[in-house]
This record gives sequence, structure tokens and C-alpha cells, in this order.
Amino acid sequence: MTVYDDIKVPEVIHEVKSKYNNSLQVIKLGNTLKLRVNGVDQSVNYDSQSSQNLYWGKIVEIIKEKSPESSKVLLLGMGGGTIVHLLSKALPDAEIVSIEIDPEVVKIAKEYFNIDKIPNHTIINEDALLVVVEPEEHDLSLNDFDVIIVDILAGREFPNLGKTGNFLAALKRLLTPNGLILFNRLYTQDHQDDVDLFFEYVCNFFNDVEEETVAGHTNSDNLIIYGKA
Repeated sequence: MTVYDDIKVPEVIHEVKSKYNNSLQVIKLGNTLKLRVNGVDQSVNYDSQSSQNLYWGKIVEIIKEKSPESSKVLLLGMGGGTIVHLLSKALPDAEIVSIEIDPEVVKIAKEYFNIDKIPNHTIINEDALLVVVEPEEHDLSLNDFDVIIVDILAGREFPNLGKTGNFLAALKRLLTPNGLILFNRLYTQDHQDDVDLFFEYVCNFFNDVEEETVAGHTNSDNLIIYGKA
């Protein structure tokens, strides 16, 4: 036996293309499962150590600090559901609504990441940008959510429509008075200028806006931008 025999090798256990993503992979590494979208890891199994240490855990930590009594949460961009699992454990009585555009991602979340086992959780398989602008069409009410999480990355890209005034204003209308909003943005070198401008733009719509950098793997930091309605 060599010193290399115990080294874990990533295994692709599921791979598919979809209308919205060129590559969706489920990667198994030891006891960890990852959802890799267009080459970027966007979800892990919630009981993995990295789920707590990376941006998923930081988002939940901020919510517990800034809005611990939240009873209704809206998540834009469900992915494999890492945040949903962590939120459900942190706020067991909260109702969570997740919006995910890609039906293949929803299938993966159900088959590999136990998304169906989360109580008080509803999935809307639709474009989050459209749902936010026309919430009544999807049985969502204005001024109804204590927390909104915007995690709508497709690979490394944040949709251009997600940066518009119409989108931010629509998000604000969905929040309860003084409700908490959080945006996850990649903060690699080629995204920093765009994200810095986005931070300033968010400040025009929300109060008490703050930011927190979360170190990732291979120089892929995330910036969590959050504020109040």
C-alpha cells in the first residue's frame, strides 16, 4: 500500500445538460456531494463541513443575527438546496419558498440532496426575475417575507436583469417593513468592479447595507451584501 491509496478522488455520479446550463454535475468526494454548475460548485450536502464554513453557512449566520425571529423566507436560486437545509435547521418554524429556474436542477436536488425532506418548504420552478416582478401570478404576496436571499448565479454569471432598478424595487415590495435582504456575488478579480458598483446600487434601495467577504476555495471568494427594507 502506498501513501496515495487513501487519497479521495472526485467521481462524477451524474451529469446532464439543460436548457439553462451547459453542464450540471453531481460530484462525489468521500462523504461530500457537490452540485457543479458550468464548472462552479454551487451546492454541497448540508451536513458537509464546507456548508458551514463557506458562503452558505455565512448567509444563515447573518440571518440568525439580523433577523432571528423570521417566519417566512424567500430564496431566489435554490440549486441543490444547501441554504434551505441549513435555514430549516436554524429556523425550524419558518416557512421557506425557493425559486429555481432549471427543472434539471430541481430533479438533482430531489434525487441527491434530499430537498423533499425539508418541512415547510415550497419550490417554484420558474424564472426568479419574472416571479419577483409578478408575484401574484405565483401566489406570493407583497410585504410578506421577513428575509429574501438572492443567489441567482448561473455558473459565474449574475444575470444583468438582477442588477436593474425594477428588480431591486420589486424585491423591496416583497419584504416586510425592516425585512432583511441578502445578495450572494462571486468576488473574484474579474468580477470585483461590477460587484463594487452593485453594492453602491443596492445602497440606493435598501438601508443599513453592509458587506462581508467569505473566502472560498481556489481564490473564489464570495461577497455577501445585505441590508434592510
